[in-house]
Amino acid sequence: MNLVFLSPHYPPHFKYFSYALKKNGVDVFAITDVPDEALDPSLRACFSGHYRVEKLEDKEQVMNAVEFFENSFGKMDRVESHLEPWLEMEAEIRQRFGIFGVKPEELSFMKRKSKMHDVFVAAGVPCAKGVIVENIEQCQEFIKKVKYPVFIKPDIGVGATDTHTIRNLSDLETFFENKQDYDYYMEEYVVGTIESYDGLTDHEGNPVFETSHIFNMDIHNLLVKSSSCTYYSQRDIPEELLKYGRAIVKEINVPEKFFHIEFFKCNGKYQALEINLRPPGGVSTHMFNYACDIDVYDWWASIVNGADPVREYERKYYCGFIGRKYDGRRYKYSHDYLVDKWGKYIVDSFPMNPLEYLVMGHWGYLIRAEKQDDILRITKDFVMEE
Repeated sequence: MNLVFLSPHYPPHFKYFSYALKKNGVDVFAITDVPDEALDPSLRACFSGHYRVEKLEDKEQVMNAVEFFENSFGKMDRVESHLEPWLEMEAEIRQRFGIFGVKPEELSFMKRKSKMHDVFVAAGVPCAKGVIVENIEQCQEFIKKVKYPVFIKPDIGVGATDTHTIRNLSDLETFFENKQDYDYYMEEYVVGTIESYDGLTDHEGNPVFETSHIFNMDIHNLLVKSSSCTYYSQRDIPEELLKYGRAIVKEINVPEKFFHIEFFKCNGKYQALEINLRPPGGVSTHMFNYACDIDVYDWWASIVNGADPVREYERKYYCGFIGRKYDGRRYKYSHDYLVDKWGKYIVDSFPMNPLEYLVMGHWGYLIRAEKQDDILRITKDFVMEE
């Protein structure tokens, strides 16, 4: 089994995927934008081949790398990155080289928010009303139906870039004075808690691992309000969330993939928000493991290599992430005090990657407990400011 891994060195904890692939007898062929000597030696030791490109965004450089691997080592059987920026690249590699997995035409719902809305409708899952808008008249017509406020974002876009809450006509006019020259998607504004349905699929696209997380707020608000990022996994997935999540996974039918599907919970009811064909951000894969006492890296690698995808697991703990932002704010309790008070619940503590500072914070903690109340009490202490 030969697997092309795009950017296996970033984020740093993704090295565990390569460790697991090697352990399961998979030959890993890495494509990175760094030289050999810049790689973690233990990670480099997992590779059967490494090809450095100047930019991972350069499609032809990446395609040349895959062609080199095929000419030198034989047929490539899989390609993976687990990262949103490279999903389209993965799909195009599969198309060009006849590799198993999701192809470009099956990713249209990932590229366009409007197509994602169509998936929710086809799956029979409630979601916010939305429409592609090109001019202010279209926006006003839509707003007549749903009322202010509304939310507007690029139809093709990642994260919270160029997203706007429109609360009145003045906001709308300001938006059109400054908008970029591409399609935007306007949807009704939904207020609620964000909960996710997360997991891993088998060779047929069926979920074999399932979990769920509750987030303190969405990325847009984390950026606007600069709040501390916190979220935690649930031991029991609410029945309605499980039903809707499974319906969406069945509709998209993607094999051997992690998924992260976000929902708004409003007045006890769920509305689908977004589909991601990757694990949740940050070190959520570590959280999978701590919550269930499993090794999800090994589980995924074994599925890729053709092993029985079914494993017994139990969500034994609530597992939470807490990100602290050291951007001038003053927290009430010091790191040492918190470790002394809550040490038995802290399973990891680590500096965050600089690229994650703005959303996730500068320093991260992972905590776990059997009771939800304990997770909430600990989190409150960690993020309390003076």
